[in-house]
Amino acid sequence: MNIVIKAIIVALAAVFPKFKKGYGMFLIILMSFISMFFFIGAALDQSAGQPDWVVRNMRLFGVGALVIGWILGIALMRQAAKHEAMMKANLDEYERKRGSKGT
Repeated sequence: MNIVIKAIIVALAAVFPKFKKGYGMFLIILMSFISMFFFIGAALDQSAGQPDWVVRNMRLFGVGALVIGWILGIALMRQAAKHEAMMKANLDEYERKRGSKGT
């Protein structure tokens, strides 16, 4: 079942650039929330007197999640913008060819 859901998401992203843009934004927001939970957990662990290495690892995981989310999200949105531009260029070329054949 999990593979079917992933296949649907990949198919939608391949066909619709706006879906890819939305998915990129969703990925940024999701990873920001995950990062926030890591940072809150680190603050709670520090106030509870946990060892410093636990707090440090929580902070590093939070920063890692935030950076990964932003990099992947921006990459998806840039890829969608290029895909939209390519589709628009192909449509313009198709309209030019169609117009020259009609006259």
